[in-house]
Amino acid sequence: MLTWEHVRAPRTPMVNLHSTAEWVHLSSIIPGPPHGAVGCLRSSANRQARAAHRRPLSPGSRIMNREAFHWFWLAQVVGLIAWLAAAGAPAQPAGKGSEPRPTYKNPLDVTVDTDGRTARVVLTGTRTLAVVDLATGRIAEETPWPEGKRLPRPSDVPIHAPNEPTAARIREQLAQLSPDRRREIRAVAWAGPGELLLAQVQARSSLPATQISQGWVFQNSLGIEPFAPQGEQVQRGAGATLILDDARRAHAELADVVGWPERQRVFLAAAGADVVLVYDLDRVRNAMSKYADHASLSQGPRHLLARLPTQANPRRVGLSGDGKTLVVSNYLGDSLTVIDAEKLKVVKHIPLSGPKPDAARRGELLFNSGRLTQFGQFSCASCHPNGGSDGLNWDLPRDGVGNFKNTKSLLGVKDTAPYGWLGTSPTLADRVAGTLRTLHKYEPSDEEVKDIVAYLETLPPPSPPARSELPAESLKAVERGQGLFEGKARCNGCHAGPTFDDGKLHDVGTGTILGEERINTPSLRGLSSSAPYLHDGRAQSIEEVFSKYNERRKHGDADRLTAEELADLVAYLRSL
Repeated sequence: MLTWEHVRAPRTPMVNLHSTAEWVHLSSIIPGPPHGAVGCLRSSANRQARAAHRRPLSPGSRIMNREAFHWFWLAQVVGLIAWLAAAGAPAQPAGKGSEPRPTYKNPLDVTVDTDGRTARVVLTGTRTLAVVDLATGRIAEETPWPEGKRLPRPSDVPIHAPNEPTAARIREQLAQLSPDRRREIRAVAWAGPGELLLAQVQARSSLPATQISQGWVFQNSLGIEPFAPQGEQVQRGAGATLILDDARRAHAELADVVGWPERQRVFLAAAGADVVLVYDLDRVRNAMSKYADHASLSQGPRHLLARLPTQANPRRVGLSGDGKTLVVSNYLGDSLTVIDAEKLKVVKHIPLSGPKPDAARRGELLFNSGRLTQFGQFSCASCHPNGGSDGLNWDLPRDGVGNFKNTKSLLGVKDTAPYGWLGTSPTLADRVAGTLRTLHKYEPSDEEVKDIVAYLETLPPPSPPARSELPAESLKAVERGQGLFEGKARCNGCHAGPTFDDGKLHDVGTGTILGEERINTPSLRGLSSSAPYLHDGRAQSIEEVFSKYNERRKHGDADRLTAEELADLVAYLRSL
C-alpha cells in the first residue's frame, strides 16, 4: 500500500512517501499550473504504471521532504511513464581485501536559495546534507543523514531498451523513457507553460559500434516536449529533438537539465565531458519549427551559447530563484562549480575537502569520462552505469560485425576470470585495454589501464535480496529451489562456488560467435536485476531460458523438472 501526504511549508513543496510493498516507484510528479501535480506509481507486484493522487505543487526542478529526508524530482515523462524515485545511495566500493578506501564526498543533488548566496547539497559519500556559503566557499552547516533513510543516488541501470518486452528489473529505480520509445531521458525540467525540457541519450545498439563520429554508438540530445495542464501528453510525437553532438565534439553522459524561462535559456550538465552546455531556447524552438518534419536536428552547435568547464563528473545543476546563479555538483570532483547564469561565466570552483584520489578513484574518473573515447561520444559508464549493465545487445568490433552480445555487469567482476562471452581475456587489464582500443578508438597508457582495473576490482557483487524479508511461502520456494539447483537440476555443475561460475566455456545450445558454440559461464549473482538473459539477450525472463531456449537440453538437467519444480528453481535464482 502506498500513501501520499502533502505537507504545507513556505516556498518548498514537500511530499512524504510511505510504502509497505516489496518495492514501489514514484513514477513521476508532473508539474503544471493550474492543476498542480499528478503522481504515477509503479510497483513490483504488477509492474504497471498507474495514475496516483493529485496534489497542488508548484513547478520546479526538485522538491525535498526535509522531515523525512527524501528528495523527489518534479518531472514529466509523457507516453510511457517511468520515474527516478528517491533511492538509497550506494556504499562506496571497498578496497582489495580489508584495505580501507578513502571516504569521498560524492556531491549529488543541489538546490540554490532565491538570492544565490547559499546552496544545499547532498553529500552521498558521507551521508550528510551540507549548506554551503557560495561567497566564502565554506560549509556553513552539515547535517547527518538519518540512519535508515534513503539518499539520492546516481543511476545504476538505465533502461536503454524500451522496444524490448522486458528490460532489467531494478528494485531501486526506473529510468525515464522518451515518448518515441527510443531515447533514455536522463533528466526533465520545466521550460515554461506547456513545455518540458528533456536531457536525452540514445543508444544506437542496432548498428555496429564502429562509426563513432556518425553517432552510431550514442547520441546526446535535447528534447522539447509539450504537455497539457493535467499532465497528459498533448500528442505522441508532438515534441522535437535537437542532437547536441557534431562530428568533432560530443557531450557524453548528459546528467541533468534546468531551464530559465524568463531568459529563454537551458543549462545541461554533461557528466562525461565535464561541462555545462547553455542553449538559446528561442533559437532551438525556431529550428525545430522550421524543420518540423525531421525526427531530429543535428544543429545543436549552432544554438550553443556557451560551453562552461566544470570539474570532474557534473551530475546535477541548481538554479537560484532569481535565475542569476547556477551551481553544479561535481560528483567525482568532490566540488561545486558556481556559474554566473546571466554573463555565462564560471565564477569559481568550490572544493568540498574530499580526500586525495587513490588509484581506484582515478580509475573511476576515467571510467566515467568521455575523454577516453574518440570525439568524446561516450564513456565506459554509458554501457556500464556505476559498473552495472545497460541490458542491451551490442555488435562490438572486437569479434567482428554481426555478433550481437548482451552487456555483462561488472559488479563483482574481480573474481570471474576469464572475461568476455568467449573468455578471450585472461585478465581484466587485457579486457580493459582491448575494449578501449577497438571500441573507444583510444590507446590507453599502462597507468590508465592499472587505475581502471583498480576501480573495477573494488566493485562489490550485487547484494542478494534479504531472505528474512520474504513471506514464509516464498522463502520455502527459495529453499526448495536451492535443493533443486544443487541436486536434480545439476545447475551447480557449471555455476559453482561463491561467484556461481566455473571460468569455463560450455555449449548451452544458443548459437555461435565466430563459429564458437561454447560460451563463457556467466555469474548468477544479481540475476533478478540483469535481464535479458543468455549471451545475446534472447531470453526476456529467467523462465524463458528453460521454457523457450533449452530445446537441446543443455542447461544441466533443468529439462527434467516439473512445472512446480521449475517455479521453485526460478525463485531461488531470483534470490541470488
